[in-house]
Amino acid sequence: MLDNVISLCSTQALALNDDATLMVDNRNCVRCMHCLDVMPKALHPGDDKSVTILIGGQRTLKIGDLMDSVVVPFKKLETADDYASLVELAETIIEFWAENGLEHERCGEMIERIGLATFLKGIGIAPDSNMLRHSHQSSYIRMNEWNAAARAWYQGPAAAGP
Repeated sequence: MLDNVISLCSTQALALNDDATLMVDNRNCVRCMHCLDVMPKALHPGDDKSVTILIGGQRTLKIGDLMDSVVVPFKKLETADDYASLVELAETIIEFWAENGLEHERCGEMIERIGLATFLKGIGIAPDSNMLRHSHQSSYIRMNEWNAAARAWYQGPAAAGP
């Protein structure tokens, strides 16, 4: 567990207690889900069930590979109204694409051409800090103690001490 989970935590949010139980520092956890991938039966991700809506990922001849964009980072789907609002959002997106897309242009190509901000405004969604332009890359950049870590790196092994 030490080698495969705790030492590979990107923000050091995991620690092993004296009684060999796992402690998770939720404040520093960026939800990369590596620990859940390694120990799916040991950790419980939570009871909130939702969807994340991503739009625009494909491989095209004109532009090349396009990663999808996170348009809705977290949407609960617990009631019939939640599902109805999801269908309404899908209809709004299709209508916007039909009105603004060029002939033979896919939705991702349209977003690339007009910009994500214009697309979000057109479908009536406010920008959110959890939205990503490249969703398959880590969006979490921790700046805690950055200056000290940078100085130590530039000074090399001598800065680490005896």
